[in-house]
Parts: sequence; C-alpha cells; structure tokens
Amino acid sequence: MKVISYISVFLCFLLLYSCKKEIASKDIYGVWVMQKQSTADGPQFTKLLFDKEDYNWIDPVVSDTIFFFKKIAISGDTLLLIDGFNHPVQCVIEELHGKVLTLSHVAGFEKEITYKKVLDYSDESQGVDSKIVKASVLPKLVKASDISEDSLDVIVKSFLVWDYYQNYEKDRTYHSLSKAEMLQTKELLRRYMTDGSLGKDKYDNDDAYPFEQYIRQYESYTEKGHLYVKVTLNHFIHTEEGVGYTVLKQDSYSIEDGGPIHAVAIIDLTAKKVVYFMTNGLA
Repeated sequence: MKVISYISVFLCFLLLYSCKKEIASKDIYGVWVMQKQSTADGPQFTKLLFDKEDYNWIDPVVSDTIFFFKKIAISGDTLLLIDGFNHPVQCVIEELHGKVLTLSHVAGFEKEITYKKVLDYSDESQGVDSKIVKASVLPKLVKASDISEDSLDVIVKSFLVWDYYQNYEKDRTYHSLSKAEMLQTKELLRRYMTDGSLGKDKYDNDDAYPFEQYIRQYESYTEKGHLYVKVTLNHFIHTEEGVGYTVLKQDSYSIEDGGPIHAVAIIDLTAKKVVYFMTNGLA
C-alpha cells in the first residue's frame, strides 16, 4: 500500500510539472510596483520596468542611483539581466502569477520582494498605444507639489549619461555624483536662490520659482581640475504613464522653453559657488 501511495504522489508530481507553464520574457514586460519585502533590511527596490530587450530598470528608493539593463532573458526560474557594461545579473523568480511577481536576489539582495503589475507591455502587436492601465498609477504630468520635499532631489546616474560623456563631451569627464556631494550642491543652490543672489545676478533670473517648487535633477562632470554639477530644475515634468519621476534617474531631462517652469544651474563644487543659473525662455 505504501508503495502504491508513493507512486501516486510521484504521478501527481509529474502531472503538475507537465502542466507548469513555461515563463517567457514577455510575461514580465511592464511596470511593476513593490507591494512588500520579506524584511525591512536592505534596499527597497520599489519599481521594475521591463520593456522588451533594451529598456529595463530596477529603481531603489533607499539609494541614490538606478540600475539599468539593456537585455533580459528568462531560463527556468532565473531572470537574467545584462547591464550597460555587459555584466550579467541574475534574479530568481519565486512566483509569477497574473499580475503578481515575487523575486529574490534582486540586484544582489537575497530576500524576497513581491511586486504588482500596474502597466502591461506584453502586447507587442499594438505597440506603445497598448501601454494603458486602469489601475491607480502616477499621472503623465508630475508636479513638484506631488512629491514629498525630501524626494525632490534626484541624481541621474545611469549608463546612458556615462555613455553621453564618453562619446560627446570630449573635454569633460563624467563623474558619479555621491549623495553627500548632491547634498552639498543642494545647499549651495538653495542658499543662492534664497539669499537675494538670484535677483542680482547678470542673467536676470528674478522670475524663477522658489527653490522648494522645483524637482531638481543632478548630473556631474570634471573639467580642468574642477568638479561641476549641472542641476536641471523643473516645476513639473512630462513622463510616461506608470513611470513617474523615475524618468529623471534614467537620463538627462531637458526642455528648451517654458519660462521659469524650467531652469538650469551649474555649480562649481570645487570652488563651492554657483557659476550659472538661467530660467528658460518662452517659445
């Protein structure tokens, strides 16, 4: 009887295994928002954006960077990610059922993280127009007032920016700005915009919005022995539905007009002073 019981269990296992759906890469295409993490320790990887082969991101909120991957592939329960420098990163798919995805070993973090899909990219036949979601997601227009004050400062630190400086800014060298350097830059810019210097400078920027009414994006480079930080200030940004202001971590955000809604500042962090500040003109 015991032998028969073991055989029955084995047959049931084989049946379940044969019915198990093979996971395809398109099954994870979309925007996933973190629902829970098995422990409070470690980084909070709040958002995943998987879009076919060359546009994939893992966004940690408790960090000053973003992980960019140019290729993804699935083999069994392994999610393979190839970053911009062709380094492989492996995650383990613990569960993928409908709009629920549970991963472990995300960017080296061993504990399990559960995500909910808020935007579906899997329907390739309809292209970009199919990226529509009825769930509650961030709007296409994101204002500074939509974001908490301690989250208005964003360091863009991805492979795309590094690649830009390598290929197009021959006299400048890309610098990976640290959070401490960002905070130092922020204080120099805040002081400049609030102590009266802004209204007196040669660029006549007295129409700028108050400092706290801008989302501030930081990128950095070295030139002639000095460390410079470019700060792009946006009263609001336009972004793809479901992505939110994560777009500011992915690449440089530049608008040519719009008046004081948008501005650019250059801070010489070596000399500890603002060397340029200009609000946009009106088209």
